[in-house]
Amino acid sequence: MDKPDTIPAGSPRERILSVASDLFYNQGYRATGINEVIKKSGVAKATFYSHFSTKEKLARAYLELRSTEELAYMDSCIAAAKGPRERFFSVLAGIGPWLLETDFRGCVFINMASEVPDHVSPLRKAGEKVYSATRLRVEALCRELIESDKARYGHLDVDDLTNEYMLIFTGAIALAAIYHDIFPFEQALQTLQGLVDANTG
Repeated sequence: MDKPDTIPAGSPRERILSVASDLFYNQGYRATGINEVIKKSGVAKATFYSHFSTKEKLARAYLELRSTEELAYMDSCIAAAKGPRERFFSVLAGIGPWLLETDFRGCVFINMASEVPDHVSPLRKAGEKVYSATRLRVEALCRELIESDKARYGHLDVDDLTNEYMLIFTGAIALAAIYHDIFPFEQALQTLQGLVDANTG
């Protein structure tokens, strides 16, 4: 078997997961074969199967890794923000640099869901889990914003604002991927700002 020109660093498991993560994200789950992962990670077939007995189990490990990374990134954006209003916008604001870094490839979990029709598949459930975790963070930020200034934000409802935030957030990611452009993100920020500042003097 020909060896790839460049083999990623790390243990065999780390190499397999690194290669699979890149391939799953950039060319898709269905288009990625186990043999391609084995070749590019520079491991023997037996080594691959000792770590991941099926392609689905490899994909589940990939989604778990990406979930941990993305939620940690979101938490870092929130932690870096100062004051309730800046923290409120931080989750949405954080996707701007991420969109550019990923070249508008879109959300790992939405991409996977589009390839897996079975709504009870663990591969789709992973997306549900990470978006539920995101929603909890957004809900806390919405509540913090409203309670920080009842005169300015008291007209807002936490549940409604959370739902609207999640729609704006997810829509910005999806449309940026479709148009391969930053403008949906910029429009999303303006829309969210208009939403919370409506009816304020």
